[in-house]
Amino acid sequence: MKSLIPVGIAGLGHYVPERRLTNAELEKMVDTSDEWIVQRSGIRERRVAAEGELASEMGARAAQEALADAGVAPEDVDLVLCCTVTGDHLFPATACEIAHLIGAPHAGGWDIGAACSGFVVGAMTAAQFISTGAYRNVLVVGVEKLSAILDYTDRTTCVLFGDGAGAALFTDLDRAGRGEYLSGSSGMRGGNADVLSLPAGGTRFGTSFDTVEKRMHFVRMQGRQVYRFAVNTFAETAEKALAPYDRDELGLLVPHQVNLRIIESAAEQVGVPMDRIFVNIDRYGNTSAASVPLALYEARREGRMVDGKLVLCVAFGAGLTWGHVLFRW
Repeated sequence: MKSLIPVGIAGLGHYVPERRLTNAELEKMVDTSDEWIVQRSGIRERRVAAEGELASEMGARAAQEALADAGVAPEDVDLVLCCTVTGDHLFPATACEIAHLIGAPHAGGWDIGAACSGFVVGAMTAAQFISTGAYRNVLVVGVEKLSAILDYTDRTTCVLFGDGAGAALFTDLDRAGRGEYLSGSSGMRGGNADVLSLPAGGTRFGTSFDTVEKRMHFVRMQGRQVYRFAVNTFAETAEKALAPYDRDELGLLVPHQVNLRIIESAAEQVGVPMDRIFVNIDRYGNTSAASVPLALYEARREGRMVDGKLVLCVAFGAGLTWGHVLFRW
């Protein structure tokens, strides 16, 4: 039996739109307040894509930075995985557009629609292809333009989400020299489509005067159910991922930036102090599939990734889905 090839992260990249949408601005748009938003979510501002700015363009910007960081030419990319629920089109895949924009003519690719769990699923997928020797360079991009599907009259959702992109270039560990992939997991619990969803636009509820009138083309969420699911899932997933290791080996926990209160509650259950958890939700809100790679990028930039220590990423989202990826930096 052929031995598996160790996998690492060779480069990280990010992109966020210039426009900041603050809580003070939202106070003028919907019945809310800065105090209400901060107390319930920890969010103070989020980024919003410019008019006409595409998800593929944001993803390509992050991808280009990841490739430059890795020192890998676009021509050497074998596979592009785009993790998104707000792609340019239902089809073709936004991964195809990103590959074209960055000039990766030899790459295959497709989109991964696991919502907020998208990047961890994409990272697991990349690791499988590299570890078996099928591909050498796999680019995983998490990108969302959630502002396009938000109802800015619904204070339960429009205050939570933002736009942005993050990317990671996976390759064999010898070449990467860092970010050794150790493990990953994914799970889902069906029958919860009404908990967090975009009701219309698919084949269940196509576009019609009725769906538009009922505002079914915007995000809908049942906040209490999401809160309970996220806290419990976060804690259980982190505990299982860390079980084979001493807790002292954990350098940083990088969760999906869903809600500061959820992160704090789950951290308490797991017994990980907040100074070992990276949080940037105050500046970006929940960027769904972009949140984990965007946080990874910023954590490294701020010197929070300690050589030889574990970096655990945990995510959970619509579906309901969840997963983790564990690295040794």
